[in-house]
Amino acid sequence: MRKVFVFSLSFVLFSYLGEVFAHTETNSVYLAQEACSPCEQVCEELTCDPCDAVSCDSLQTFNLFKNKRHRRSFLDSIEVFGWIQGGVYANSRGNTVTRTRGSNYNDREVTQFDPNSGNSNVLSTVHSTDFQVNQVWLGVKKEADGKHGLDWGFAVEGYFGPEAWFAQSWSDAKFDCGWQDGDYHTAIPQLYAQLAYGNLSVKLGKFETIMGYEPLRAPDFFFFSHSNIFMMEPYSHSGAFFEYAPDDKLSIGAGYIAGADSSPENAYDDHGFLGTISYQFTDKLNLSYAVMYNRNGYGGYRDSGDIDQNRYGLSGTNVYLHTIVANYDISDKWHYGFQWNYSDTKTRNDGSRAFMYGIANYLTYQFNDRLGVGFRAEWANLNDIFGYGTDLSEYTLCVNWKPYSNISIRPEIRYDYSANKNVGEKPFNRGENRDQFSGGITGVVSF
Repeated sequence: MRKVFVFSLSFVLFSYLGEVFAHTETNSVYLAQEACSPCEQVCEELTCDPCDAVSCDSLQTFNLFKNKRHRRSFLDSIEVFGWIQGGVYANSRGNTVTRTRGSNYNDREVTQFDPNSGNSNVLSTVHSTDFQVNQVWLGVKKEADGKHGLDWGFAVEGYFGPEAWFAQSWSDAKFDCGWQDGDYHTAIPQLYAQLAYGNLSVKLGKFETIMGYEPLRAPDFFFFSHSNIFMMEPYSHSGAFFEYAPDDKLSIGAGYIAGADSSPENAYDDHGFLGTISYQFTDKLNLSYAVMYNRNGYGGYRDSGDIDQNRYGLSGTNVYLHTIVANYDISDKWHYGFQWNYSDTKTRNDGSRAFMYGIANYLTYQFNDRLGVGFRAEWANLNDIFGYGTDLSEYTLCVNWKPYSNISIRPEIRYDYSANKNVGEKPFNRGENRDQFSGGITGVVSF
């Protein structure tokens, strides 16, 4: 599996370098060609862009086929992209990661992390004190554009890293679940076809969730570590999802899904509803609401007691989850984000209920295009399902520095605290402690 990623990465880098070197040639190359007209506004300045010879930022995600003249059709619309993230994260307890290997759902042999070891619940930074390549991500995508009639698109993306298990189809342990080489896992986070007509589009296959504030994709995320309520959310869904955007302000989506983090095979016959509505109230304020209702473990549920467990370790459950997100631009430099998550899980065999909920606040200040600082504060109750604490708080300070437009360096410090005092209920250092300092630094290179 590593050889496949190395070969793919080498191919993309080779193509990328060719693109960069092509842009360093003198303008005499283009003067010999027929002039293109009319001039286009490139990089917010009125500049003649002869035959797409230059781009606003050659170090940003590039179009592999855009440097060829007259190719303004299918090949021109394909986007090849990726990034590499690596870093180190440690905690004040000196706690190292422990792993167990055994049968997961559907008799898959996988390595599982003890959530109370390592950096204790700090998702995407599980390993402590040692350097790790967090994400190697490669993707090929064509966005369906229905503005001029019926159009189609697709996305194929691969993710390799120690925490790629989070993007696998681990809910039913099919498809990419169990793809691993030592501590490193491989996932296919997106594999879908898309159709669009006018303002309506539909995705069919496996696609990323619409829920939550924090993306798993490293270039799109300001911080290094994730919040605790991020663990409440699914990462992907398999099914069909429709989106309708009648104007620039309103967006509505709804679809049928095979549960949460399940493969298209849907081994447990999970099924549910996924919906969202987003509205841009002003130039500064955007509000969105997303909801998921799933019937989990449906196919494996047996009244006789032969019960297969769902993604939460519960059997035969109905799960309701919603996320409410607000984004507000306080000024040109200050930005505020807010998220509220709420989950209600009901076990069908005995009617018992389990609840999770929490809020997170995000405040960032952008000094300029290259330097910003961010602060995150959250409170969560994840005890009923994950057992991490009935009163869990987290505070994170992160600096995001971009020496180049495609390179980001992010040092971060974090403090977690739980009100749980009883032995066995403390969430850190294998139940020994109720608080923990942690921190690290990561770098992201996009291409």
